[in-house]
Amino acid sequence: MKRKILPAFLATLLAAIHGFGAEGTTVKNWNTIQTYDVAALKREMGAQVRRVVGVKCYFRGKDIHHMKPNWYEGTLWGPDASGKKGFAAVKVMVAKKDLPAFKALTTNASSAEMLTAYGDVQRDSDSNFMFVRLLGTKADPNGEGGATLSW
Repeated sequence: MKRKILPAFLATLLAAIHGFGAEGTTVKNWNTIQTYDVAALKREMGAQVRRVVGVKCYFRGKDIHHMKPNWYEGTLWGPDASGKKGFAAVKVMVAKKDLPAFKALTTNASSAEMLTAYGDVQRDSDSNFMFVRLLGTKADPNGEGGATLSW
């Protein structure tokens, strides 16, 4: 029995490391990246799973939660013209090494400056929610080996 459990556990662990630990900061085909505002991406997330997208937002949420050993959860906010609340939010996951850059984004809701954050849309199969794994806010479409995303 123990001989069957250990390989299954290792396979699950490797799959989790591959899904959350991949660097993925180089995009091979820059022309396929679509940019959405927060409200539109929230509606289209199911169709964009495993694709790199741009998210036009105005500020980040103040709350940042430590979800996994090297990952933090936050939100990006933008106006929602069709919603009753006036704002829409998208959940994002940020790597521990990128957390200082994410915290540098403004939390001021009255900020008039729009920024574009790039990330990979993913679905957490365990808890069945979708999020954007942030890769950066600066894009160099002519980077080595494809577009390079950084903070």
